[in-house]
Amino acid sequence: MIVGIQEIKKLSKIKNSFYDDLKIEFLYHSNHLEGSTFSKENLAQLLNKRKVEGSHFYDDVIETQNSLEVFDKVINTMSEELNRFLLFDWHRTLKKGSIDDEIHNIGKWKQYENRLSHVGLKTALPHEVDGLIYNLLMNWREKEDKSIYDIAYFHAEFEKIHPFQDGNGRIGRFIILKQCIVEKIDLIAIDQEYDTEYKKALYEAQTVNDVTGLVNVFERCQLRLDQKMSIYKNTIETVKREFSNAVEESASLKTEDVFENRDI
Repeated sequence: MIVGIQEIKKLSKIKNSFYDDLKIEFLYHSNHLEGSTFSKENLAQLLNKRKVEGSHFYDDVIETQNSLEVFDKVINTMSEELNRFLLFDWHRTLKKGSIDDEIHNIGKWKQYENRLSHVGLKTALPHEVDGLIYNLLMNWREKEDKSIYDIAYFHAEFEKIHPFQDGNGRIGRFIILKQCIVEKIDLIAIDQEYDTEYKKALYEAQTVNDVTGLVNVFERCQLRLDQKMSIYKNTIETVKREFSNAVEESASLKTEDVFENRDI
């Protein structure tokens, strides 16, 4: 399911439709990968009625609410360049009100060494982060005709650097969302059904520099999301036609202006 910048912004204005379901689908799986106990129904209640149902840890409630805000922020800043200041803003929003906020460790690179849970993989030291992220972002900007392989490589490197004290997985998957929309690549939402395969493929990409397995997981997640969102196919096509017709009408008006203003 390919949705460009203009289309996703228009779809975000249509209530109780594709955008809200995409938000819940994306956040449910992304947050669940980090141990969130919110079900899709819990998320829907929080989104639509600002009501918390079920038993959850306090930080899970705070960060789940924040993740809804970050999702909208990612979409609203879709036209902005991916840089460290944008990432700081996303992270600050995601972690506000959490324990990390209490120790003033949000919206900036990590201050202390961290590690990937249950994985024997060394992450970047705090003083290395800024340079490594700068190079990663520069390589992304300079790459032309970006593909799903480029997204997989970027994701593996970002998670290996682990630039924030906490929240790296969620920020990394928000980056994937932005990259798919900007580059007009079929949307990727890491599905919990592929949790084990995703983590294994990510580790493989980080240790032997082979993203083949990660791309395979991404492609299966694309197919699964396409199936879940297929009920909105007509809505998406309608929005795409609206923009296409607007472009054609604008081009036609410019052509008419040229002929009307020509000296005969």
